[in-house]
This record gives sequence, structure tokens and C-alpha cells, in this order.
Amino acid sequence: MMMLPKKAVLVAMIALMLIPRTSVLAQDLTGRWKGRMEPTNLSAEIDLELQRTVAGWKAEMTYRAGPNGGLLPVEELRVDDDGVFVRTRIEGAEVSIELALEEDLMLGSVRVTENGSLLVEGPVGLARASDASGQTRLLAWLNEQGEAIDAERREAAIERALELLLANYIDLDLAERAVADVRGRLSRGEYNSLTSPARLAEMLGRHLAEATGDRHVQVKFGGERVPDVAASVDETAEELERLRRDAEAANFGIGEPRILHGNVGYLAFNRFFRAELAGDALAAAMHRLATTDALIVDLRECHGGDPVMSVLAASWFFDGRPRHWNDLVRRSDGTTTQFWTAAWLPEPRYVGKPIYVLTAQRTFSAPESFVYELQQTGRATIVGEVTGGGAHPGTWFQIDDGFSMFIPRSRYVSAVSGGDWEGTGVKPDVECTAVEALECAHRLALERLGRE
Repeated sequence: MMMLPKKAVLVAMIALMLIPRTSVLAQDLTGRWKGRMEPTNLSAEIDLELQRTVAGWKAEMTYRAGPNGGLLPVEELRVDDDGVFVRTRIEGAEVSIELALEEDLMLGSVRVTENGSLLVEGPVGLARASDASGQTRLLAWLNEQGEAIDAERREAAIERALELLLANYIDLDLAERAVADVRGRLSRGEYNSLTSPARLAEMLGRHLAEATGDRHVQVKFGGERVPDVAASVDETAEELERLRRDAEAANFGIGEPRILHGNVGYLAFNRFFRAELAGDALAAAMHRLATTDALIVDLRECHGGDPVMSVLAASWFFDGRPRHWNDLVRRSDGTTTQFWTAAWLPEPRYVGKPIYVLTAQRTFSAPESFVYELQQTGRATIVGEVTGGGAHPGTWFQIDDGFSMFIPRSRYVSAVSGGDWEGTGVKPDVECTAVEALECAHRLALERLGRE
């Protein structure tokens, strides 16, 4: 037998110690996993692709909840021998998923927080996408984790949702089409296996949204009880104070104003809170940006809110003469509500200076009104992606003690174009990815100002 010199043996031992140790289990986590997360009012399909690289692990994650879905940002990823931790974000809320490998399934819990406050938590599970048996066992496990509903309550909730849609949806023909579609699914038994109320809500909302072509249509289970709009009353002082506290905790949906290179202002919104709550915060932000020579307004993470706040925000960019902005037309009672820009603001207006608005596919609903009208009036250059295409604001209706439903009751009509952006979104003037939009808009602003 050939004997190695002691120095060679020592080198070989050190080399072996430096080789990364990866267990068979960790190796087995690679590939595509598919499943669901089911906190009370955020049931969603999730898809996780795990890949091992020289540097560690990388992941791609997508979700689908009712009519909404898409690629999720993976902000943190940890993979070890028997589990996975993923931190991502859905519509501004932080979502933390912790999974442990149990035989051939990954099972665990999900927590959804916003501004440090827990919104909801619940079970989550994944099985191999190619493993039909694993998918069946996963659903069985999820069914055991939470409240179950019986057939009587399931059918009653569906029928009540259909009644509410017919009575209130903005387009009666589309409502009738959606009702026929769901009743067909009922007769084929497509909902019979659903004992999870969160999953029923997600699937029913998805089917109604698909049949109407309207992403605003949603069904939820759990969360705070919403008032019955048919018997609505003025909000109490306690309710108004709670709304104010929530808005204040989120900084009224307004990011910290910044001044970029070249004296270009930057202001981001993540939600249009009610104007009576957020108006002062907006005025303070505009005061800080008053001396800038151009402004970038970032709506890439703005997913909805108050249409009055949308008009108030736009009012800062026009002179003091009230301008007819748009109308909201409602089918159920035949009313039309007009919106006009504000005649008075507490600070000098931001006029005579270029404005750039950043958009993403996630930009949806009330923020789209802001984008659409600024584009129609020629007041701003829109930079980024085509927006989500939601021009039908509405109201939450109570279905029963647990289920509620968002029904679009109105449609926007632009005072400039006479149209809206429902289903099509707002197409940017300068199209680029959402990630590139800020850099692109800043470059355009500097070129417009003749600066480098």
C-alpha cells in the first residue's frame, strides 16, 4: 500500500473539512412546490421554486388570491436540512412563512403584519407540484387546521353573494353572467368539497371576478365585521378615532419626502387614505418639496384608497381655479357624484414645473384615477408599467357573520376623455419595468432641466 506523506494527509483532511456539508434532505428541497396559505381572510395559492446555487439558495415565488396574483419579492430566504423560511410582501403587508419538512410535505404557519402590527396568521403548506397524492394530503391537512363550514352554510353564503351582486354591481348584464356561471358550478358540484371558509371565499371571489372581468370583486372570510351598507349610519367618534390611529400608524400612506440630485423632488404613496385624515400630512410633504424644480410621484406600491384623496393630491399640480376632474356613476340608485379639484390649499401650489408619475402593474383603483387624469390633462409624464385596470370603486357588503364581499357599485367617467381605464389600465408615456422607473424618471427630469 502506498503511504502518503504526513503533509499530504493533512492537506487532504483540511480540504475535506472545507467542502460544504449538504444533507440529502436539503438536496431534496430543490424544485417546484405548490400549495396554499390559509390565514383567516387571506387564503391564497402559492407556488415556490427552490434552486440551490454555489452561493446558497435562491427562490421564485408566485401567488394567486381571488382575482389577484403574480410574482412576489423574496426579501429573505433561509433553507436548512428540514425547513424553509420565506419573507415576502403582498400589497404592502409583510408576509412571513415558516415551513418544516414532514415526510414529503412542507407544513407550517404564516404571519401577515403591517407597520409592525399583526393583521392575521394561520396555516400554510406545500407539496411537490408534480405529486398529486401529496396535493390531496396537503388539502386534507389544511382542512383540519381551522374552522369548517357545512353544506347548508356554504350554499347559503353563495346564494346571498349572488343576490348582492345582482342588486348592486355596476353592470347588470355582467352580474347576470357571473351569477349564471357560479350557479352552473354549483350544479356541477364544484364547491361541494370546500369545507374551509377561507378557501371558499377565495374561490368564489375568483370565479365572480373572472366572470365579470372585474378585479375589484372580492369575497373574504373573517377579519373585522363590516357594516351593512343597506342600514349604514354615521361613524361614531370612536370609529373615526380608530381610523385616524390606523392612518397615523401608516404615516397617512405618504412616504418621507426626498430631494434627489439636481433638485428633483420625490414623494411616494402606498395608499390614498381618506382626505380628511391625510390632507394635513400631504400639505406638510408638499411644503418640504416646494422649492424643488421637478417632482417624481411614486405610485408603484399604491393599491387603492379614497377617490377624494386622489383628487386632493392632484389639486396641488393645478392653479386655484376648480377643475372638473371626473364623475362616479352608480347603477343601483342612478346617482352621479362629481369631483372637482380644490379651490383652496394651505400652501402654494406646485405649478409650472414638470411632474413624473411612477406606475407598476400593482398600481390599482383610486391611484389609477390620479394617473389617468394627470395623463389626460397633459400635466404629468407617466413612467413605468401599465397599471392594474380597476375603474369600478365599491363597498364591502356583509354576507353573513363571517363572509363579506366587495362589490363595485360605480364607474369613473373622466371629465376630459369621457372614458376610463377599466380592464385596460393606464398605459405609461415612457414604458419600462417598475424596478427601472425611478431611475428613468429621474434621468428624464434632469434632461428636461438641462442638468446632469
